Amino acid sequence: MGDSAATTYQPLNTAYVTRLKTELEPDQAGAPLVVDLFAGCGGLALGFEAAGFSTVGFELEARSCATYRRNLHGDCHQQRLNVDSALPPARVVVGGPPCQPFSVGGLQLGLGDARDGFPIFISAIRRLQPEVWMFENVRGMLYSNRAYFDQIIAALAALNYIVEYRLLNAVNFGVPQNRERVIVVGHRGEYHWPDPVAGKVTVADALGDMMQEAPPESKFLTLGMDTYVAKYEKASCCIRPRDLHPDAPARTLTCRNLAGATGDMQRIRLPDGRRRRLLLREAARLQSFPDWFQFEGNETECFNQVGNAVAPLFALYLARSIRAYLDSSCRFNSSEIAYRNLPEQFALPLVMNESPNPPIPALVTSAAKKKAVGRVINEAAFILTRLGVPLDNVSERNRALMAMCFLAVADVKQSSGWPDAKPHDGKRALKSRDIIQYVNLNFEEQISSGSYDDIRRKHLVLPVAAGIILRSANNPNAARNSPTRGYALDAAHAAVIRTFGTAAWEATVEDFLATRETLAEQLTKERALEQIPVTLPSGDRLMFSPGEHNELHKAVIEEFLPRYGHGSEVLYVGDAADKYLHLAADRLEALQFFEIAHGELPDVIAYSAEKNWLYLIEAVHSFGPISPTRLRELQALTAKCTAEIVYVTAFHDRASFRKFAPQIAWETEVWIATDPDHLIHFDGQRFLGPYPRQNCAQ
Repeated sequence: MGDSAATTYQPLNTAYVTRLKTELEPDQAGAPLVVDLFAGCGGLALGFEAAGFSTVGFELEARSCATYRRNLHGDCHQQRLNVDSALPPARVVVGGPPCQPFSVGGLQLGLGDARDGFPIFISAIRRLQPEVWMFENVRGMLYSNRAYFDQIIAALAALNYIVEYRLLNAVNFGVPQNRERVIVVGHRGEYHWPDPVAGKVTVADALGDMMQEAPPESKFLTLGMDTYVAKYEKASCCIRPRDLHPDAPARTLTCRNLAGATGDMQRIRLPDGRRRRLLLREAARLQSFPDWFQFEGNETECFNQVGNAVAPLFALYLARSIRAYLDSSCRFNSSEIAYRNLPEQFALPLVMNESPNPPIPALVTSAAKKKAVGRVINEAAFILTRLGVPLDNVSERNRALMAMCFLAVADVKQSSGWPDAKPHDGKRALKSRDIIQYVNLNFEEQISSGSYDDIRRKHLVLPVAAGIILRSANNPNAARNSPTRGYALDAAHAAVIRTFGTAAWEATVEDFLATRETLAEQLTKERALEQIPVTLPSGDRLMFSPGEHNELHKAVIEEFLPRYGHGSEVLYVGDAADKYLHLAADRLEALQFFEIAHGELPDVIAYSAEKNWLYLIEAVHSFGPISPTRLRELQALTAKCTAEIVYVTAFHDRASFRKFAPQIAWETEVWIATDPDHLIHFDGQRFLGPYPRQNCAQ
């Protein structure tokens, strides 16, 4: 299905949307052919077609091919490319080759590894000999994968092309999104990079009033998501929350933060404080797809297409620069090309206009240690949190021990040692006693060698579960007591860790996590699966944390109120994880309810406008029925309330009722969830309803 079937909401046009519709209209009059390798859904091709090229795409994923064919003039061949794949002659070859990091823990086949997209791209250039070619990739290639990047550049330059590259940000070309990409161009003449445009397009420019609205298909953040997001932002030292801000461009859109409920998910905060995830059309706009562009596939597939795409408006500027090159007459001979490929001529001084790395939070305090030792331990704890290790429920001492064990495995003794963090090389792997010895020697500890089992059971269990540390690096199938077992740093994580302290750190982490689910996210997702869904009489949906007490809350709202609430609306209900999970403070204030203070509220408050009754309900699990003392307290607190008060104590079953029956006050009601169609009235004067007020003046 296309996105028109996935969403019913069509946002209003803005000047930005009109511009996309006008400038990104495909135009193939007299067009030279562009071969688009690893084409995705056609974001790059759309920019080229709008610049007057014809295109033919090659893509493995079927839904992406369908999207390409639906929207573009060119065809898209669904196939798995290899170095010998047949390709049509073309003046231009473009693409976004997938790139596996050159991991020393991998096969180390380099450009001979057919799993990688670059051997295929290089083979296509060698066989087709286009006049000009271009590829784009994530900025991480310039850092964690720099050695591999240099190999690619050398291989392409050897095919008699001048190779130039720049780190460009799509936000400087009219895209309402900070999206840095490495652009590499090969040619045999004089190529001129596109000039940035003046001003930046903001989220509000792209989405307009959509940021104030919640269409029917909106997906709101749950309590668990909100809690995790807050922890994620705290650990990431976010100065400004990562919600979309109308006065600024968006953060980089990725498959992960569009399709997944992650800590850095793209989200909109509504005027009423609720937060919802982006809709498909909103994400497409922020990626500069025009509204007429329709996506094929289910929601996740469509979000993945958007997140993986080259922003079409950015592609348009690149395509125009390619077109200008083709229209020029300047071409060089092989000697001139070789000269221009000398390192002094083509090496790019990357000027990173970034703010300094934010300060690291004090996750571990080590007052008794030397300052330098305490600093590197805290840095290690911070790195673990950024890579998705949840430390919230870990004591400070155990955080320090985890961090020091991590440092031992990485062989980092001081803050300056992060660039030399040692990945698994097939040889070095520390046993538990080796780790203890390393920690004692370098971090002013005196851990007993007999505590070796704590390394496995406590201190490295989370880094191992997160995949950061390999538990039995040299022999994964070894038995637990095998002498061949030993810990080592995962090579892919090591490549990221080595950028810590540099300007590339934050972007490298973002790129690395873009396609990975962290341990913290996995655990949050598991907790979310355990949550108790509760539907209010209004139809709104809440998520309670697991527990018998909240199961009883659910029964009160979904079973008691429909039977005895006379059309009640829930004005308040709390949760163990969020005391004010649902609170209609304005409605309570209108009823002159007492000033809300922690510890005084009953478990559930509901109001029936039909009867002008206010239900104060205590849900009893281990304590807390409406006793005579509690009744007098509530009566005094609600003395000025304009509604009549009904006091209810709810129990899960008869056994819990019998336990607390002697404590229950007269002139209250009792409801038992296992017998939902019956009430117990503590006074024969009347059945369910308010009793005359008494003077409760103190």
